[in-house]
Amino acid sequence: MSLVLIAEDEEALLEVFSEVVEELGHRVVRAHNGEEALLLARTETPDLVVSDHMMPRRTGMQLLHAMRAEAALSDVPFLLLSAARPQGREAAQTFLAKPVDLSTFEQAVSSALQNHAAAHPESAPSAREAASTPGLASEEMLNWVAHELKTPLSSARLNAQLLLRKVHKRGVDDERRSAEAILRQLDRMNGLVTSILDASRLADGKLELKRVPTALTPFLEEIIQEWRELQPDVDFTLHAGEPVEPQLLDADRLRQVLHNLLSNAVKYRGDSHRVDVDVTLNPGLVLIHVRDWGVGIPASALPHIFDRFQRADEDRGRGHGLGLFIAAALAKLHGGSLSARSTLGEGSTFTLRLPRRN
Repeated sequence: MSLVLIAEDEEALLEVFSEVVEELGHRVVRAHNGEEALLLARTETPDLVVSDHMMPRRTGMQLLHAMRAEAALSDVPFLLLSAARPQGREAAQTFLAKPVDLSTFEQAVSSALQNHAAAHPESAPSAREAASTPGLASEEMLNWVAHELKTPLSSARLNAQLLLRKVHKRGVDDERRSAEAILRQLDRMNGLVTSILDASRLADGKLELKRVPTALTPFLEEIIQEWRELQPDVDFTLHAGEPVEPQLLDADRLRQVLHNLLSNAVKYRGDSHRVDVDVTLNPGLVLIHVRDWGVGIPASALPHIFDRFQRADEDRGRGHGLGLFIAAALAKLHGGSLSARSTLGEGSTFTLRLPRRN
């Protein structure tokens, strides 16, 4: 049995995190702020620390730095949770964004504990100088908003997942459908909050890409397969011509762009069951085309679909008008662009242009 120290200032989240870890067979010590967590860690060295970032009396990052500075605590695995993306989070062994998926959280805890004996974390970086950029206040406000919105969402989602797990054991279909409906709406709320935060960071120039060489065709095949499993009634096809050399991309952010384009293609396909993805090469460019054969976009709306809070239809229940704005901004961050052409009743084609790495 391992000892897990959980630091979380939200009582509801502290309760559910503790319940999940205890059900995994481990002993839990609870702390309501960073200072209390550090004192408890000094009293009895834990095998793992699970900590929220935005806490009173020491943030999660401050707790991590304090532990890394003490010989007895320097090698304790650290799992950091946050709705924001604090600088220096890579110093923790694992970072999970709120709201946290139940299975992902369980896997992260189990993996950290299993690897504890072999773990050799690097020394914590020296304390960074205080930022003095004009955007600091707005960035801190953004992080606060993320924390305040996503913390109750995380608690509600984890409890709904626990409820769904219990309902599955009882086999009651009505209760299962209700629990699944709750999860879908919570995920929708989380998607909206995430999109608002991404849009704000992009507008303020606060979002940075992490580019690595990425084999484009296997990457696209993986995404298409995910959508085939998610939407089995839709015929997704991928046409890739000549091989493309690995490209320098932020795979997570490019996945976000493509998921948005494929999601829109599915939503607006009308009676068609076909979505095509084509890859073509131009001098210096890789072009990814996502085409549906559905309702199309009115000519009057086409010039504005990449603006914030703009939508191509009047059905407000189908989205929040930020997806294409974010997708276009992420394409631009990659040094590329996103464009669209459409004919009413014949469908739409979105083209993502990315600079080609030769």
